[in-house]
Amino acid sequence: MPSKALHSCWCETDLCVCAVQLSNWDEYPKNHDELDFELLGNRRGHGWRVQTNMYGNGSTVRGREERYHLPVEPTVAGVHRYAIAWTPNNIVFYLDGVPIREVVRVPSMGGDFPSKPMSVYATIWDGSAWATDGGKYKVDYAYAPFAAEFSDLVLSGCDASSVADPEGCQVDLLTHDVAVMAPAKRAAMRGFREQYLTYTACRDRVRYKTTVFPECDDLADGDSSFHLWGESKKRRRRSSSPLQYSSSMQ
Repeated sequence: MPSKALHSCWCETDLCVCAVQLSNWDEYPKNHDELDFELLGNRRGHGWRVQTNMYGNGSTVRGREERYHLPVEPTVAGVHRYAIAWTPNNIVFYLDGVPIREVVRVPSMGGDFPSKPMSVYATIWDGSAWATDGGKYKVDYAYAPFAAEFSDLVLSGCDASSVADPEGCQVDLLTHDVAVMAPAKRAAMRGFREQYLTYTACRDRVRYKTTVFPECDDLADGDSSFHLWGESKKRRRRSSSPLQYSSSMQ
């Protein structure tokens, strides 16, 4: 379902994770679906990052993670919008109205594409076991308590408890503005990814060996632009300017 949430996070320490996610773990603990944004803290003086994830039918061993430099400051000083558009055909992740990732459903994905009703969750948690330099840097709890604020949650889509007009609801989903990737949006997404993408599971040959995810075939950058472990070879520079496509994506 198209959804979005205003969010801010405050962590005066090396690392914490703030997350906004769709999940059905409580209903399907062994074959759950999940879509999420994870805001990854960092060592003091280093920039935040944001990670998007997609799991389907319990396929955590085939998680489609991507990671990006976060070009905005996710603290109480500035509130930003994180949105996920989930339809039967595709999934689009948005940051402040800019699409930063699209996962297009293809038949060979099978159950890896989320297909069961999900609920919305928001949380803050200690991810320092893995999120910064493979767990080298840990959260300093001398700075606790940590806080995350979420507001103005907007949900639109099909109510899982209702069977009224399911076909009409699906048409509304597929034609909703956030689900339609017009040329301007695709250009905005390419611009964001060229500047901020730092890791993609599509190019991680260490973790996934010879696995090639079927939806990754049209990734703009070829294998030569990535290391074997999926990290980009390009030098990424953080920008203090606002996202350049926000006004046109509203």
